[in-house]
Amino acid sequence: MAFVRILLGAERRWNALAAALLAAAGILVLVTFPDYGVTWDEDVHNWYGVFALDYYLSLFSDQRALNWLNLYNYGAAFDMIAAAFNKFSPLGIYETRHLLNGLVGLVGLAGCWKLGRALGGPRAGFLALLFLLLTPNYYGQMFNNPKDIPFAVGGVWATYYMVRILPSLPYPPWRLLLKMGLAIGLALGVRVGGLLFLCYLGLLLGLSAAWQGIAARRLSLFITTGLTSLWRVLLPVAGVAFAVMLVFWPWAQQDPLGHPLRALAFFSHETFPFKTLFDGRFVPASDLPWTYLPTYILLALPELVLVLLAAAAVLAVVALARRDNWGRRETVLGHFLLGLAIVFPVTYAIAIKAVLFDGMRHFIFVLPPIAVAAAVIADRALARLSALPYRAPIYAALGLYGIAHIATMVMLHPDQYVYYNGFVGGVDGAQRKFKLDYWANSYAEAVRGLEDYLRHEYGADFEEREFTVAVCGPPISARYYFPDNFRLVHRQDRAEFFIAFTKDDCDRLFPGIPVYRVERMGALLSMVLDRRDITAEQRMVKRPVAGAVTNPRPVSAYP
Repeated sequence: MAFVRILLGAERRWNALAAALLAAAGILVLVTFPDYGVTWDEDVHNWYGVFALDYYLSLFSDQRALNWLNLYNYGAAFDMIAAAFNKFSPLGIYETRHLLNGLVGLVGLAGCWKLGRALGGPRAGFLALLFLLLTPNYYGQMFNNPKDIPFAVGGVWATYYMVRILPSLPYPPWRLLLKMGLAIGLALGVRVGGLLFLCYLGLLLGLSAAWQGIAARRLSLFITTGLTSLWRVLLPVAGVAFAVMLVFWPWAQQDPLGHPLRALAFFSHETFPFKTLFDGRFVPASDLPWTYLPTYILLALPELVLVLLAAAAVLAVVALARRDNWGRRETVLGHFLLGLAIVFPVTYAIAIKAVLFDGMRHFIFVLPPIAVAAAVIADRALARLSALPYRAPIYAALGLYGIAHIATMVMLHPDQYVYYNGFVGGVDGAQRKFKLDYWANSYAEAVRGLEDYLRHEYGADFEEREFTVAVCGPPISARYYFPDNFRLVHRQDRAEFFIAFTKDDCDRLFPGIPVYRVERMGALLSMVLDRRDITAEQRMVKRPVAGAVTNPRPVSAYP
């Protein structure tokens, strides 16, 4: 009884620590969400949400959401909810979206905690939450990525409920099935790729039925269990998910079967007729080396998580080889599902030679399962470490590493998503080799830097003058932060000032005097060029010399 009390006490402590960490993350979101800039895709997503909301408010007569660019191929779950909040929010349009995006990211952190706890116990759950929170590519995009973060959140909760139903198959509680359907439906309501989670569920049900049939040595049990799982689990979950998806996807409502399949075909054959940066070279997005995606994922992980993930892979191979010690059905299948959620999407993308760009952005949904896998291994390592006589130096080293990593994230703020680990030399080692600020998050700071520079130059006369500014890439990322006397011009070579990030060497497009640089830990993210002298010279060249005749005509042509 004393051992049980100690065990329960330890569980409560780890659960309390996880709850406290999640609460601290929530406070951090509330305090820092205004710091994040407007990313490249946010403008079109904002309008898509407005149009999807108007589709309902107009009782389906406003059908702009059905043909808005190519976004009708996506569900509008996040965007429509954001548009609804913007109807009454006292914040700005994008500040409201960033706050909501950050809160959605918190829900993903909670799901990671739950999944880690279900697979490895309370300490593993706490570590999974900690690892995901300290994964810069998740945390840094938590505030202004309206597609990949909500999709990842739906995915981690769907995976959690799959693990939860394993012990009670083929008759799990209806409430768990309803919650799973809701999670998958919300993922589908962002991206049709959420069908992947239904495929995971179908495979898991089949393997569970096979395990039970083999254990009982009864083929009939395998068949009856499989059929029961089909009508009792898969079909109800798919029905709920499909209904939720349709609520948030106006275009799919027009043809509930055909249009989702067309969207799936669209993304399967997506084109991107540009080159993308990889290992210092610009390579066609349609002809990437197979190492592109794995490299970007591995370099985006904190070093400790990467080492633990490698250990997880080795231990998984060892466990497969030792089939006599596999353990209980729900434990084995739960860990199998976790590995599948990490390995399959990456392997499939490589196998079909998927068109990829923006590094690993489209695969953020594999980060929560990676955090959980690392946490499960870390939990086991800590259990063994507790028995070592000289464990204090190891604890100290881990603590120092954690402090250094948190310091790195603080120094990168609010551009954490440009993080690269030490195996490539950090962000400084990655610049001009791998993508950094590809979404122009740093433009908010660049605009503020330009404004401060001009206010210092002109003093009280600043607001009486107008300045022309050109932007490389997404204009909204800079224009949203323009003061009233900044005027955006689309002829970049004619602007007095040019704001450019380092994506595709855009900062090297025009000559000019650098007056502000957005840098993080030695890496240049974006810069502002003063081109007033150059544009003045261009105007002088075009201006006729005094006394000269323009467009001269023959003397006989004059009256």
